[in-house]
Amino acid sequence: MKKLLFLIPLFLFAYDVNLTNLLVKPKSYVRDFYLTEFIKETNNSSLAFKAYHALYKKRMKHLKILSKFDFFKPMYQCVNPSRKDIRNIDIACILDNGLWLSSMAKLSPKDLSYLYSNLPEGKEKEAVWAFLNHNYSKIFKNRDLGYYFILNYPSKVIDQEINDFSPFYDKYFHLFVKSVVKHDLPKIQISLNKIPYKHFGDKTKWWLFINALSLGDEKRAVKILKSVEKKKSKHYFWLWRLTKKDKYLDKLLNNPRVDFYTLYAHEEKNIPFDIRHKVVYDTIKNPKYVQTDPWDVLKFWDEFRKRRDLYKFAKELDSQKSEALKALVLDKAHHYRVNYFITPKMYSDQNKSFQAFVYAIARQESRFIPASVSSSYALGTMQIMPFLVRAMKGDVFGQFDYNQNVHLGVKHLKWLFSKLHNPLMVAYAYNGGIGFVKRRVIPVFKYKGKYEPFLSMEKVLYDESREYGKKVLANYVIYSHIFGDKNVTLHELLGKTKK
Repeated sequence: MKKLLFLIPLFLFAYDVNLTNLLVKPKSYVRDFYLTEFIKETNNSSLAFKAYHALYKKRMKHLKILSKFDFFKPMYQCVNPSRKDIRNIDIACILDNGLWLSSMAKLSPKDLSYLYSNLPEGKEKEAVWAFLNHNYSKIFKNRDLGYYFILNYPSKVIDQEINDFSPFYDKYFHLFVKSVVKHDLPKIQISLNKIPYKHFGDKTKWWLFINALSLGDEKRAVKILKSVEKKKSKHYFWLWRLTKKDKYLDKLLNNPRVDFYTLYAHEEKNIPFDIRHKVVYDTIKNPKYVQTDPWDVLKFWDEFRKRRDLYKFAKELDSQKSEALKALVLDKAHHYRVNYFITPKMYSDQNKSFQAFVYAIARQESRFIPASVSSSYALGTMQIMPFLVRAMKGDVFGQFDYNQNVHLGVKHLKWLFSKLHNPLMVAYAYNGGIGFVKRRVIPVFKYKGKYEPFLSMEKVLYDESREYGKKVLANYVIYSHIFGDKNVTLHELLGKTKK
């Protein structure tokens, strides 16, 4: 009987597996994905807790799932209290960041007064006072309170002139500046544009540069960029755009690695990149690792981190069954100075432009590894979230197969194109969601202007989406050329003409 209790229903998995066997698998996001699905399906609270306790990374989503059991409801209520529950939860929940500032801002005066009376001294109580009195003049006098607001509630209501930023001069200051710039708080931006910049690290300098450029202070922006110690392609790109000096363009042209900035520069001079898309010659019938097996992929990553003889390792993976893995090994073996854009046989379309976009997304999402599982449990080559798989009537446990996963990814991309039309916006939406794009990107994104659309691209709100869009566009151009459409360029996609 005891053994039967541990059996996971067979419909959950493509193969027979029980919880006991799952728990001996290595701690990883792969195992967490299966454990999470088990917690969703089981009606046994003891087994659910056992699976929860075994998670590699516990998240709020797990407590939300567990809240279907009465025992776990108070725990979830603590980390995610609703406004109506504010008087029923332990005050310690507020101190553990259980109440977001955005939720606190919506509380009634009575509830705010209740919190103010019961909270001990600290940033939470000071935040309640600010909301209760609609007075935010003191929040940047205190380091902890200032960071609390600027990182969690960068609303227009807190925008103000700041004469002294010294309490925030620490290793997190780049996050302070970034939040101000991304959320367009003009009074704080003007204040930031007055502070000295030379003693800051490169991360802070980058956002001080974006701040200066947003304010139209091109002279200061160039000075800040020049002071960056370890310049990357984005720094050289902007120095080239702002100064028109060939020495910065040459830095981009001499960089063998394809990225958004170097590709744009190569297009400017009609200089092609060296692209390699064939890496497999099928000399190995049974490779050491199979890319469709998530547990094999975990073992591959473990060995990949340790191996030094990478060319030999690549030969051990010379099979269609491990093509994506071999490409990763070769990339590292060549110190990332050779551009591998493999073309596994996963999707074909008469519309070569759309086919190229599918490959562009797949490369960025998973580097074409079918058995990929992200930290948020996005699945497969196209990294589709389980809720979206279900919404599209797909099999959550069949997503490590090219055919099933790519079919759903293509379906989703076609829907996004029908709503957004623009490849860059579709890329942002694939990563951050269409709601994010419609609410937070399109209303502020500019295609026309002295620094546009590049400045708008640098200020996209979500960090991951910001970089994702640039990488997907570069991938899209490369794959368009591989599939025979030479007309797709960054210049054409961004509405720019070559100089």
